[in-house]
Parts: sequence; structure tokens; C-alpha cells
Amino acid sequence: MIAGARIGFDPALPWSVMIVLGVLSVLVLAFYAWRGGGATLWRAAGLALLFIGLMQPQWVRETREPADDVALVVVDQSESLALAGRREAARAAGDAIAERLSREQGLDVRMREARGGPDGTLITAVIEDALSDVARDRIGGVIVVTDGQAVDPPPEPNRLRDLGPTHVLIVGDPERGDRRLELISAPTFGIVNEPMQITGRVIDDSGNAQVALTVSIDGRRVSQSLVRANREFTLSVSLPRRGRNMVIVEAAAGAQEITLSNNRAAFAANGVRDRLRVLLITGEPHAGARVWRNLLKSDPAVDVVHFSILRPPDKQDFTPLHELALIPFPTEELFERRLGEFDLIIFDRAPQRGILQSYYFSSIARRIEEGGALLITAGEAEAGLDGLYRTSLAGILPSQPTGNVISRPYRPTPTALGRRHPVVRTLPMPERWGRWTRQVEANASAGQTLLSGADGRPLLVLDRAGDGRVAQLWSDQPWLWARGYDGGGPHGELLRRLAHWLMQEPELEDERLTLDAGPRGLEVERSTLGDAPGAVQIIAPSGETSAIVLGEAAPGLYRGEGAAVEQGLYEARSGNLRAFAAVGPLNPREAAALAATPEILRPFAQATGGSVVLTGEDGSRLPEVRRVDGGANAGGNGWIGIERNGAYVVRAAQATPLGPGWAWAFLGLALLMLGWRRESL
Repeated sequence: MIAGARIGFDPALPWSVMIVLGVLSVLVLAFYAWRGGGATLWRAAGLALLFIGLMQPQWVRETREPADDVALVVVDQSESLALAGRREAARAAGDAIAERLSREQGLDVRMREARGGPDGTLITAVIEDALSDVARDRIGGVIVVTDGQAVDPPPEPNRLRDLGPTHVLIVGDPERGDRRLELISAPTFGIVNEPMQITGRVIDDSGNAQVALTVSIDGRRVSQSLVRANREFTLSVSLPRRGRNMVIVEAAAGAQEITLSNNRAAFAANGVRDRLRVLLITGEPHAGARVWRNLLKSDPAVDVVHFSILRPPDKQDFTPLHELALIPFPTEELFERRLGEFDLIIFDRAPQRGILQSYYFSSIARRIEEGGALLITAGEAEAGLDGLYRTSLAGILPSQPTGNVISRPYRPTPTALGRRHPVVRTLPMPERWGRWTRQVEANASAGQTLLSGADGRPLLVLDRAGDGRVAQLWSDQPWLWARGYDGGGPHGELLRRLAHWLMQEPELEDERLTLDAGPRGLEVERSTLGDAPGAVQIIAPSGETSAIVLGEAAPGLYRGEGAAVEQGLYEARSGNLRAFAAVGPLNPREAAALAATPEILRPFAQATGGSVVLTGEDGSRLPEVRRVDGGANAGGNGWIGIERNGAYVVRAAQATPLGPGWAWAFLGLALLMLGWRRESL
């Protein structure tokens, strides 16, 4: 404890009134002097004594306790330092500085960490928050250990001078080069298989060298090209499927690199189809044709071309031409000129083999292998010699009729494989599905049998043919479910999923991996027809790997969760499957610029009387720390200073009036009267 004294005041009137009276007194005295009054000094002294009398001066004796000065050490631990491999160096440097400061007497050392956010690293905000509860006369200074990449340097650094000298210790070599990629514009959606434009720039300090750019979508490379560094480029890519597509653009490594993580930029583009075109061909009329037509027409994104073939083109009878209501079937236009326009071809109770020429079926088979889709719902004719299996389609069909037709009630039942397949999995209550009464007996030599019918015979068989897909439904009676026969069944959902699987919708892939950023972290979903998959490998934006163990959520469906501690693009790997998800911004500012730089925070340091010190790539060249008097030079060659403010806390105080207030007022009135007397002489 130390003793101290000062002059204090105990005004007889509120401070606001005293201020008003003081201002009025000054104005009146100024007006008096301007008019040439002869006793200006006397009147000024009188008013001053009157004012002192109202203020009631006191002699205050205090018992004071010295207050510790506060020094703040801010250590940057944002993702930019982790990506550049400097996080541990910055932490070690911050600990060393804090340890040196802790040796000083009368100094309270505080440490804070600065983390990266969606907009980048916040340094100034961390400093102001950490010192918000400290009186400004106790702040000795601030030391910031960082790579210099900050997004909030104060626009007016002088307003923070009362924080004391701020010293910035730069971890890293500002002369070390780094190549990075930035996207200028990228579409958020695109039409499937239609080109879309990507604009960007490769930033490289080494010059305008050629840079190899690779574009991949969901882990599959789709293009590679050469561009010039530091010049804007435009690329054209096409989305391969509907739904979310993660497009990743990556630049080859440069001559100097801090990290390759900022050589990559990504964006999510939603793929949409312009229109899905379906060719529906039915044979003799039956109740099931309307079920297919209503299902397809209910989707506004589907264009349906429907033809019913009721008679062979060469059939001759005695019906007069003017009485015929039928038009010739446009076989040449559909199966030669426009076949490639259809995404899905459906034969519902297919017409007899002789109605269409054999080379038309060859054209259909080629279209399927090139990426189209074929669905056959079998009527009784499919069991005979005129079935589609006797055409050129046989090479892409996974099952074959035996020639028998089963005509007794049976209940469609999911197979063990079907219960795991996305087309059938999660359909409601299979044990209560209604019965069908007819099925074409078949043997499945390939493909995937999802439903079985009478005597366990294949009822629904799926397969892949080249780049396309094929489905065979060995009955034409889904319409019984639509009519509610024997309790009905999920005809709409089953047929919808079947059509979408044929058109390669990603949600119905049997081998599928998805990665999403949820409220509790990363959410992984793995769909498979095989055995339980192992743990899924997770690659963080910094390149660190971890694993998420999956649990079975449904037959063939496995889910798991993991923590997401970084911002940016995460990748999940399971076998040959890849999936991506963004936590925070897809291309965070933390990863954009990783080179150490003293220039961003230099104005802040200079405005507060601090300095900028380069500590090297490993942060080992730390300056000496000294205590300096307030207002003195706070930095020099190899050292930085923390101010000694001499702040204190008053523990006790005793006030003694410096005479009664009326005495001061009496003296003031006496001087005013003398001034009046002097004017009258």
C-alpha cells in the first residue's frame, strides 16, 4: 500500500448545473471584455472564487494499491496456419512470449486464440473482446503471433491507440511463393449433358507460366486443359447426372508451394434434366396400359410418346379405308431417326415379333448400350415364339421365358437381394401386398432378381447393359394393386422407383455413398447390395484423414456420423466410391491466401506505437521483451516493449474541506464589488 493525495470537489449543485453556470460565466465575461469594461481581471477573479465556492474544494488523502498492468498475447490458430504447417510453430512462439512476460513483476498476462471464420481470421475483434473488461490505463500492450493473414485490420488504426503498443510477430517467410486457384464465377445449376461455363484465375508469383487444370465431378475426372497463370480462364464442362454434383477444379503444383490445398476450388452444381422423353409402346389393349400412362403423365418433367400397335402394318382385310380409324405406325421415324431422343423405352404387353422389323430391335439394343433404358412388362405372348426374347434384344436381356404361363393367385415377394435394393427397400409392408393372378414363367441367367412370384420364380429382374439399363417385369398385372384388389399394394411407388432407376437417378443407385454436413457434424450414408462395408475414410480440407464407423439403418443401408472441426471441402471414400460435402463456405478465405505477410497488420501496429517482427518459418527468432514507461519508444532492434502505466486502485480515502464554501463565495463577491468600484472611479 502507498499513500497519495489530491484535490477533489464536492459541488453544491449537480454537475450539469455547474457546467451550465460555468459556460454562462465565461460568455458574460467575454462580452464584458468585448464592450471594453475597465475591471476585467477583478470580475474574472470574483467569478472564479464564486465558482470555487460552489465546487467546495477538498484535500483528499488516499490509500492506494498498485494495479497490475495487463499484457495480451493473441496466438493465431486458424485453418490457414494449419494448411501451411505453421500452427504448432505459432503456438510454441506464443507460449514462449507468454512465459517471458510472466517473469515481469506487476504484469498480468492473458492469452487468447484467434480462430478462422467463414470470412477469414479475426484478429482485431479478438483483441477488443479480450480487453473489454480492462481499464485502458492498465493495458500495457498486445503481442499477436500470426502469419499476417487477417480480414479485420481496423480502417482507422488510431482509434485503438489506447490499447497500448501492439506488436505483430509474423510466423513464416513472406518471400516464400505459393500458387493458388480462385473461381470468379461458377454456375449453381446446369442442364444434364449440356455445357456450362466456369471462369477463374490461377495466381502465381513466378510469372505467366502454363498451368495444367483438371476438372473432376464427384471424384471422376472429366477434362484437362492448359491455362496461363495470372490470366482469366474459361472452361466448359457438363454435368453427368441429376441432383447435386460436386465440381472440383484443381491446378497442378507450382515451382514453389506452401500447400496444395489452395490449388483446388470447388462448387456444388445442381443437375436438372431439360425433359425426360419416354416412348411407351403397348400391344393389345388391357387395364395396365392406363396405369403406366397415368404414372408417366403425372410427372411434369416427363414427355410421353405413346403408341398402341393393334394390327401389323401389312395386314389386309376387307375394311373400307374410309372406315379405318387407325393411322400407320411411324416405325421408321421412331426407330431410325428419333430413337436417340428417348431416355426410356417401355414395351407393355409387347406386340408380336413380326410387327416390327428385326433391325429395329437391333437399333433399340444399341441405344440401350449407349446409355438408354428399356422396360418390358410381359403379357402372355411373351412366353411364345413371338416374344421379344426371340429378337436382337436377347443379348441385353437378363432373363428368359420358359414358355409356360402361370395362371393362379400368388403374392409378389421381395427377394433377399430385393430387400437390400433401393427400388424395393423401404416399400411399405410387403407381407400385406395383394395377390396377382398371372405370371410368365422365366429363368434369370444374369442381373438382379428383386421380386419373386409363383413358386419363387423371377418376377422383377434388373440388369445393366453397356452404359444403359434393362428391367423385365414378368407380369402385366400391377394394375390389380391400383384397383385395390386383395388389399392392393404400392404400385405407384414401385413403378416410379423402377422408372427412375432405369433413368439412372443417383438416389436409387444400389452402390452409393453420400456425405452431408449436418447440425451434429458429418453424416455418411452407404448403400450396398454386398456385405456390410467397413469404416468410411474421411479426408479433411487440411488433408488429415479419419474414419467413420457405420451402423446398419435398414437392409443394405448403413449410416454414421463424425466430427467436422475444419471449414472447407470434405471427401469420403469407400472402395471406389467418392462423396463430397462442404462445411461452411466451399472455398473459405482461410485457404485462399496462405503466404505470410506483414503488410496487412503493419498500419495497426505502427498506429499504436508497436512494431512488426519476422520470426521465420518455425517462429524461433523471437525478440526480447522489455518494460518501458508509458509513452516511451516501445520497440527497437531485436526487442519489443510493454508499457509500465503505474495504475493503482484506491482502497481508502479521507477528504478535508479547503475552507467553507461560503468563505470562497464571500471573497468572490468582494472582488466583484471592488471591480464595480474601480469602474466608477
